[in-house]
Amino acid sequence: MLESPGLKFDEATRTFEISARELAEGEGYARIGFERGEGWNRLGLGAELHARVLQARCAANAAYRREVFVQTRWPVEDWTAIVTGRLDGCAQNAEGAWLIEEFKSTYVPTCEIRRTGGTFERHQRQLLVYCALWARLGHTPISGSLVYVDLASGGETAIAIACEPAEIEKDLTRRLERALAFWRAEAAARAKKAQAAAAMPFPHAAPRPGQKVMIDGVRAALSAGDHLLAEAPTGSGKTAAALHPALAHGLATGRQVVFLTSKTLQQRMAVSALRAMNTEGAFRTLQVRSKEKMCANDRVICHEDFCPYAKGYPEKMERSGLVERLRQSHWHLDPDAIFGAAKRETVCPFETQLELAHSADAIVADYNYVFDPGAALRHLGLDELGEAILLIDEAHNLPDRARQIFSPEILENEIRAAAARLRTQSGQLFEDLRDSVEALQELLREQARALPSGAAIAETAPPTQALRALWREWEGRFVRYLAWKREVKYTPPEDALVDLHFAWQRVVAGLNLFGPGFTCVIERRAEGLRLALVCLDPARALAPTFRAAASAILFSATLSPVEVVRRALGLQKDRTRSLSLPPPFPRENRKVMILPQALTTYAAREKNFKTVAQLLVEMSDAQGGNSLALFPSYQFLQRVWEQLPAGRARVLAQRPNATEADRQAILAALAAPPPEGLLVMAALGGMYAEGVDYPGELLTGVYIVSPALPQVSFERELLRRYFEETEQAGFDYAYLQPGMTRVVQAAGRLIRSETDRGVIALLCRRFLQNPYAARLPRDWYDESPAELIARDPAGEIRKFFGK
Repeated sequence: MLESPGLKFDEATRTFEISARELAEGEGYARIGFERGEGWNRLGLGAELHARVLQARCAANAAYRREVFVQTRWPVEDWTAIVTGRLDGCAQNAEGAWLIEEFKSTYVPTCEIRRTGGTFERHQRQLLVYCALWARLGHTPISGSLVYVDLASGGETAIAIACEPAEIEKDLTRRLERALAFWRAEAAARAKKAQAAAAMPFPHAAPRPGQKVMIDGVRAALSAGDHLLAEAPTGSGKTAAALHPALAHGLATGRQVVFLTSKTLQQRMAVSALRAMNTEGAFRTLQVRSKEKMCANDRVICHEDFCPYAKGYPEKMERSGLVERLRQSHWHLDPDAIFGAAKRETVCPFETQLELAHSADAIVADYNYVFDPGAALRHLGLDELGEAILLIDEAHNLPDRARQIFSPEILENEIRAAAARLRTQSGQLFEDLRDSVEALQELLREQARALPSGAAIAETAPPTQALRALWREWEGRFVRYLAWKREVKYTPPEDALVDLHFAWQRVVAGLNLFGPGFTCVIERRAEGLRLALVCLDPARALAPTFRAAASAILFSATLSPVEVVRRALGLQKDRTRSLSLPPPFPRENRKVMILPQALTTYAAREKNFKTVAQLLVEMSDAQGGNSLALFPSYQFLQRVWEQLPAGRARVLAQRPNATEADRQAILAALAAPPPEGLLVMAALGGMYAEGVDYPGELLTGVYIVSPALPQVSFERELLRRYFEETEQAGFDYAYLQPGMTRVVQAAGRLIRSETDRGVIALLCRRFLQNPYAARLPRDWYDESPAELIARDPAGEIRKFFGK
């Protein structure tokens, strides 16, 4: 079987499958408005409203049929199309005639529905496809109704759509013929790409032995439609070893390769590898940049009434031919090139980027563009992921990112900001909005009544019904507010009401996922109350994506224990493989030491700050060159810094909330250090401890202070309790796994090539004790971590460097 995006073709039986929605997709571009791309809304009110309307139909008419699956076979040349769909609702009247209804929710008041344009035409085509399918099943006569439901008021506008069976069949046949022709053209293009893939150069001189093992593992997983957890030490060349076989497979099968990262640096590395593999320009690749960085307007406000780059977007895109022009002129579509070309045509650069992403052979993007419902690319929804190969770099970061995405919150200080904004306006609209905002604030206060005075936090049952009721009322008022903004051309760079709206929307949508693995907390802080849904188990949120994907290759230097990682990611056990690679570089180039002289437990820290400071300076003096000392918190870093004795090296310390400019300044200092060298003090798990290369002499020592367990907090303890109840391993999941992952990731910054040499020092006797010792990489010692004890660390460092 061969596949094309959205379609499945079987040459043996000469059949292909296509959905009514795919048939309805027309040429052209959609307009840009507030409702576009709001995946969180699709999880929230839209689905709830849809169900409520259908339920009302069934209550009014016992014979009404809702969400009816339909399928029919349709001859297309010498092939047969299997057309499927799920029509929203239908009913037969007393005379035997059928009415087919297609429901669409909208933010636009139903009185303002445009009965022309691409969106309306696509909705109409979808309804007509359902009418044709229903008629083919023998249900005639038939008529159609396109029903728009106002998200704000719940009001309906029904638009009768004329159904001429002969004309509909003619149009559908034409569309099916075009789909078949498209597939044939794509098959021919794919054959050429497959030939190019067979000869595609590896992005480096040749794969190293470890890379060859990983390449074989990736190929086997992709061929079987499985997922792969690939653990390989930092510097093993995981990016190239994953991309090369994945891209070859994707080009041969017509699947898109989606390379996902948590940091921009990894994106640049992936793009560099893709460029090196595409010397003949045989395929197209693209890097996705965030909306904020791709916005050409003076503020991010995505609506044609507020942004000149959104205004008339479909017409300007059609007229300019921009997408095809960029495809033809660039094998790799760089964000800067897209931005410049789109700005010249006065069209939205971000939306242009998304149009191009749909047809690229490989894209490089942040995790959010697949896993965050509010940011996910339109062509990578759950229904389309079967045509995507996901490559997930630094996959150990994904569980925590998922917890953040699926833990929305409402903050009282945002409510106050919205209320302050509303107090500057008069009129009924603003009185209504103030009522909604005040009711929401009162709901938070009601949830907090059981809290003791002062700063406090507690679990609470989510106020689901109350939140949804207030939200439905708020929606109508907020839509009226948007209409007022359009009318008076009010476009501030920041709008507290819009901020509150989207925060509230995410919480209401999150309630649809609420259940096992989630909890709700109410907290009183100095700045105000906080009501939050807390995702404890990211597996529940991630699992649907991995189930839908054709394959996922997840790689990192820290994916052990495999079963713990697989469980945390929600990967299916019977569909997940794993492999672990040894270090690619000579073991003698690395000196690993454990210093039992220090104890860094929370209770013992006060007595050990001076000891840690003394050890760091002694090791730095003995080492020479640059060293990086990493701490579990900024507070710990500060206390040690205060007690540092005089030493050889110049000391630089990372600041809390450091900017990109701060980060670059320290990296620049490392690249051109003073003669005495540098001792850089930074946070474990932060910008200097992961995702940064320190090749050659840039860094010759990494000193890791403490196992870096996450700080004990109320919500971290909820996480521990949950996994203790479900896996009998609460400490492992909540503290040990994230802490030791940080340690191993940080240690991996040191050795990046065959010629790099350096020292890794672990400062705390807990590294010699289980369960910490059991999580140290097995290649660090022969028989026992006790071999790594350094009683005279400075002396051992001098000996290692031959001083």
